[in-house]
Amino acid sequence: MTRLRQIAMAGLAAVAIGGFASSASAMQSGTFQNRLNGATIGLPLGALPPPGLYSGTEIVYLGLAGQNGGSGNQAPHLSLPAVAQAVPFLYVPGWNFLGATYGFGVVQAFYIGYVQGFQGSPTVPASPPIASFEVIANTTWSPINLSWNLGGGWFWSFTFNFMGPDGSRWAGTPNPDYWTFEPATAISYLANNWVLSANFFYDINTRSSGPCCTQTPATAVTSGNALYIDGTAVYKIGKWEIGPVAYTEIQTTADTGPGCAVGLCGNLRTVDVGALVGYDFGPVDIQVWFTQSVFRQNAIDGLDFWTRIGFKLWGPEAPKPLVAKN
Repeated sequence: MTRLRQIAMAGLAAVAIGGFASSASAMQSGTFQNRLNGATIGLPLGALPPPGLYSGTEIVYLGLAGQNGGSGNQAPHLSLPAVAQAVPFLYVPGWNFLGATYGFGVVQAFYIGYVQGFQGSPTVPASPPIASFEVIANTTWSPINLSWNLGGGWFWSFTFNFMGPDGSRWAGTPNPDYWTFEPATAISYLANNWVLSANFFYDINTRSSGPCCTQTPATAVTSGNALYIDGTAVYKIGKWEIGPVAYTEIQTTADTGPGCAVGLCGNLRTVDVGALVGYDFGPVDIQVWFTQSVFRQNAIDGLDFWTRIGFKLWGPEAPKPLVAKN
C-alpha cells in the first residue's frame, strides 16, 4: 500500500479543505473570525488522496483553561469555552490540471459556546456562564484545490477557499456577518514513516455588513486580514503516529470601525504548541491532540483538546480485465 493510499484510507485528507467554524475560542474582545486556527493540524494538505469521496468529523473542546494574559486589549477576566464540530466532504474526481490533481470540498460546522466572567482575576474560579449561544457556522467552500507531486515524498498544493455569512444570524450570535476570501498553500513530506506538513492560509475579510457577533452598531469592528499557519511533524510506527504540532495566527492589517475608538481593536497574535497521537484502523483513522497557548496578544486563548475521525465514503472500482485468466 503506497504512502498516499495510506493517507487517504486513514482519512487524513478528509478535511483538507480548510478550517471550520467561526473562532469560538475568541479573538480580540468582540470580534470573531471565519477560520478556526489549528483546525488542519494532522492533515498533510500538500497531498490530495486518490479519486473518491471522503468525509469524517472533527470535534474540538475550546478554552478548557481559558487564559486572558499577554498584551493588548483583551476583555478583562473573560473566558469563552465552546465545543465545535465540523463535517467535511472532499471529492477528488481524478482530474488533472497543469500537472496537478484536482479536488473540491466543503465544510459545515456547528458549535455551542458560553461566555464566563471571572470573580476578580483569572486566578479566581470562574463565575457561572454570563451567556450561551448555539451557532450554525458559516460554510467553508473550496472550489479550487490543486496538488502537485514534486517527487521524493514531497507535495505542494494551492487552494482557494471562501466563507460567506450564511450561518446563524439571530441576535447575540457570535458568527461573522462578512465574507472571507482565503488563498492557501501547503508543503508536505510523506516518506520514511514521516508525515510533515506546513499549512498556510491568508484570510482577506470584507467589511462587516452589520453588528457582528455580540457588538452593537456603535462598537462594530471590521476584522483585519490574518495569516494562519498549522504545523505537523508526526512519525508513524506501524499503525500508530505520534509527534509535536503547533499553530500560529498573525494579523497583518488593522481593524477598522467605530469599535476601535473604544478599545476593541488591536493586532492579534497567537502561538500554540501541543502533541498528536493517531491510530489507523484501516477504513477509519482516529487522531487526538491538544494545543496550549504559549504566546497571545489581543486574544483569549488556553488549553484546547481536539479529535478527528476520517474515512472514505466512495471510490471508483478497480477496472476489471477484459479477458479472465484461468
